Amino acid sequence: MRYFFHLSIVFALLFSACEDKAETKYIIEFIPASEYDFGKVEINQSVSKKIRVKNSEQSSGFFTGTVEIVDSPAFRTDFRGVLTLQKNESVEMYLTFRPTAAEDYSSKLVIQNDQSLNEFYLSGIGASPVSFSISPTSLDFGLVTGGESKELDLVFNNNASSGFDLELSLDLPVGDFTIGGLTNFTLSPNVSKTITVLYTPTLNTSSKTLQVNHNSSAQPSPAKIQITGIKDISSELITSNSEAWDLFKNKNYAESRQKFQDAINKSAVNAVYDSISEESTHGRGWARLFAQDGNDYAQAAYNDFLNCYTTGLLSSNSDNDALAGISISGVLIVSQAAGHYTNIVTAATTLLDNVSNYKFSYNSKVDYKDVRYALIQAYFNLSYFAEAAKELDILVPVNAPHSSSPEELLAAIQALAGQL
Repeated sequence: MRYFFHLSIVFALLFSACEDKAETKYIIEFIPASEYDFGKVEINQSVSKKIRVKNSEQSSGFFTGTVEIVDSPAFRTDFRGVLTLQKNESVEMYLTFRPTAAEDYSSKLVIQNDQSLNEFYLSGIGASPVSFSISPTSLDFGLVTGGESKELDLVFNNNASSGFDLELSLDLPVGDFTIGGLTNFTLSPNVSKTITVLYTPTLNTSSKTLQVNHNSSAQPSPAKIQITGIKDISSELITSNSEAWDLFKNKNYAESRQKFQDAINKSAVNAVYDSISEESTHGRGWARLFAQDGNDYAQAAYNDFLNCYTTGLLSSNSDNDALAGISISGVLIVSQAAGHYTNIVTAATTLLDNVSNYKFSYNSKVDYKDVRYALIQAYFNLSYFAEAAKELDILVPVNAPHSSSPEELLAAIQALAGQL
């Protein structure tokens, strides 16, 4: 009986223990499922996912436990403190993935107490940001004749180091430039695409900015591509200059000057026409000199000759004509400045050294004699009387040698007025 009594007590205790164990159980549910893959996430960027943790109806009762993410610091949760849930009660929490390197990551969200261990598996991939290039970084179509078109290419390349597809959207304002093909496209890493830009000039100059919207965090969006083009009016300007010289040769000096002025105005649209503009300025100087309109015609002509010559953009023939213009118009200006007459001496001697028998291209009555006469006057105004006398000997050899006396020199100079 004593043995039976002890055996009964053991069975009772065992039954009681099993009954207590059956009653102490916790079933924690994760919504959604029991794992989550964050996919690709850019390095040093964050992506968060909301999940719901529920103490299910099948649990023994009130759950108290800890919340922890293990195995990887790239994952974290916003939940802090002790998790307490009644049966059938749930709580929301956010899980965040922030990779620091281009590699695969895995981790676990662990919710546990002494009687229960629940795991929610996490994974994700750290990926490098989109890196891309555009070549060239600007488009300059240069000169294109009106009525014609020109094409240039832009190459977009998603670099091999990119961890994502490159998403592009092109925006080009309405104007003389158009884009061929799609303006929205996606490029996989290490893939490129060529876009053709067409320029059909209608305006003298065109400038637009192509905006390239993209999904790269490595550079500002939108990227900007400057596109420029010039409607080629070179032939029009050259024709205007030619017509102006025809007017000059026909002694229509006022009309010639205006024609040159029109060409100067038109060429101002772009520096590419500077050389043609300087040719027009040179022509305007001669038209002013011959038209003799206004009290300052000589000064205006002199300024034109000096300005266009010093640019260095004139043709060799025009260079010589401009030197002649500086010399001849310069002595018609009353000046007290020694530098003014020094300019005349430099221009005249340079021209006569270059072409001793010089003749003006558009009026053969203007020649080396007029230039030397201007040189003599410049020397006289500089009080270089001996040099003036030597030049007189060359110009009028029958009267050589000429005296270097200022009075006699002045008389000889005045005697030549109107004879050349």
